Amino acid sequence: MIRQALLTALILLPSAAIAAEDKAAASGGLPQFDPTWFPSQLFWLAIAFGVMYLFFSRKTLPEISSVIDNRRNHIQSDLELADKLTKEAESVQEAYEGSLQSAREEASQVIVKTEESMKEKAAQSFESFRKKSESDIQATETRLEKAKTEALSDMTDIAAQVTSQAVEKITGQKTDEARAKSAIDALTSPKQKKAA
Repeated sequence: MIRQALLTALILLPSAAIAAEDKAAASGGLPQFDPTWFPSQLFWLAIAFGVMYLFFSRKTLPEISSVIDNRRNHIQSDLELADKLTKEAESVQEAYEGSLQSAREEASQVIVKTEESMKEKAAQSFESFRKKSESDIQATETRLEKAKTEALSDMTDIAAQVTSQAVEKITGQKTDEARAKSAIDALTSPKQKKAA
């Protein structure tokens, strides 16, 4: 029924349009504002609207909707990826801070162990130096005591010789060095005992 109405309108409209043209030409006005043209204008408006509606609803609007959906999905996947990367970065940061903290603790333990080792080595070196010094001092004291004893003995011999020569020059008598030595020993023995 709609088909028949459309066919009838298509057949009648051109003839009505021709008649209206003749009339408009006679009146000299704009045909768009002539009320006799309103049904024809409304008919073609409905046809153009219908064609455009069908075109947009079947072709353009689904494509726009598809682009919008694709863009929304792309944005959502980008947000999910950004969230995932943020979580990974946070876990890497935590792992880095943990390893940094363990490295610091390890370094402080190494420093403490090194200090303790150095202290032990220094104490051992000091102890060995002290023992060596004590033994060197003891050996030096022994050598000094021996040198002192030898020097005193040599001095006693020299003093005995000088004494015997002095007695000989003064008295003219020759004296025995052994006797002079025993006299000097008797004189120096009490002094050595008092000094000791």
